[in-house]
Amino acid sequence: MKKINLILLVIVLGVYSFLLFYNKGIISARPAPATERPFEPLSSVLRLIRSEYIEEKNPLETMDGALRGLVNSLDPLSGYLSQKATHLYLEQQKENTFYDVGLLLMKRYGFFPLVVGLRPDSPAQKQDIKVGDYITEIDGEPTSPLSLTEVRLLLRGKKEGSVTLKTLRGEQTRIISLKREKLLSSPYIFRTQPGTAGWLEIHGFFSPLAQEINQKIIPRLPATRLPLILDLRLAQEGQLDEALRFLNLFISAEKTAFYRSRSRDPQYFGCPQRPALADINLVIWVSPATQDLAELVAAALQEKKKTPVIGHPTPGLMAKREFFLLRDGTSFFLTTAVGGLYPDRILWQKGVEPDVRLGPEEYETSIYLQKTLQGQTFP
Repeated sequence: MKKINLILLVIVLGVYSFLLFYNKGIISARPAPATERPFEPLSSVLRLIRSEYIEEKNPLETMDGALRGLVNSLDPLSGYLSQKATHLYLEQQKENTFYDVGLLLMKRYGFFPLVVGLRPDSPAQKQDIKVGDYITEIDGEPTSPLSLTEVRLLLRGKKEGSVTLKTLRGEQTRIISLKREKLLSSPYIFRTQPGTAGWLEIHGFFSPLAQEINQKIIPRLPATRLPLILDLRLAQEGQLDEALRFLNLFISAEKTAFYRSRSRDPQYFGCPQRPALADINLVIWVSPATQDLAELVAAALQEKKKTPVIGHPTPGLMAKREFFLLRDGTSFFLTTAVGGLYPDRILWQKGVEPDVRLGPEEYETSIYLQKTLQGQTFP
C-alpha cells in the first residue's frame, strides 16, 4: 500500500487553479500548441459547469466522476475506489475468511458487470442467475460507473449478511436478494470421473495447493493413459509462487513466466524442480472466468506440454497492480506490469485461445465432458 498525494488530484487542483487564474486574467489567453494543452477539454468542461450549469456544484465533487472515468477507462483491473469502497477494501484486507454470493464477473468501462461464472451450490446459482446475465444494481446502486474492484467489494463481506441485486437477462429484469455464505474451504476439489484419470477443479492458487495435490491426490490417481481433467473455469485469484509450484507438478523450466513493467527490465520466474506428473495426460477446461494466474497455467501447459484446452477464450488479465491510498479516503488501483509466458508471449489482453472452442451458449459441464471424452480432442 502506498500513501501518496494522488497525481490525479494534483492534476485536478491544477486545472481548477488554472481556471481561477484564467478567469482573473492572470494567465495569458495566447493559444498554445496542442501538445501543451492536454487538459484543455477538461478545463473547458469545468469552466462551463461553473458558469452555465443550472446549479452551483462543489468542484471536488464534480471531479469525483472525472477521476473515476479517468482511472476506470484504463483497463478492467485499474479502478477508482470511493471512500465507501476504500473502507471495505481496507477492512477486508484484515480478514482471511470471506462471505460471498458466488458470482464471478467481468466488467468493461461504462458497461454493466457481466456474469462469466458461478460457484457451484452458491447463493447466486441457487437463485438461477446464469452466465451471460448482467448485474445492473447492487443494493440500489447503479453498477455501470463502478470499477470491477468496487463491484467485487460490494458483493463480498467479512461477515454474514445479504445483498440485493438487480439483474438483466435479455429484456427481463429481476430483483434478487442473496445471502452471503462461506463458499470455499479448499483451493481445489478432486472427483473421480469415468473415462478419465479424474477431475481436478482449481478454485485459486493459494498455499498449500501444490503440496496437498502432491500428498493427497497423486497417490489416488490410477495408472492409466486416460487424461486428468484440469478444470480452471472458476480460477481467478492466487499467488504467483503457488501457481508456479502447481505448474511444477507437470512441467519443469528455469524460466516459465515474466512480468514486464513500463520502466524496468522483465522479471522472470521459473519452476525448475523435477515434475511428479511429467508423464500424465491432461486436458484443460477454461472459460471467461479463467483469469490472471489461471491463464498462465493454461498457456504454459498448452504450449510446453501440448495439453489440449477446451472452452472459451480467456480475457487476458495476467498483470500486477498496485494500490494507492489518498488522503481524502478514496483510493485507486493501477496496472503496473503485464504478464506472460517466457520468452515473449504476452497474455495481457490476449488470453488463451482454446484448441476446442465451444459455442457462445455452451457453458454446461456436460458439454465440456462430452468434448473431453471425444478422442479427436487429444493430439
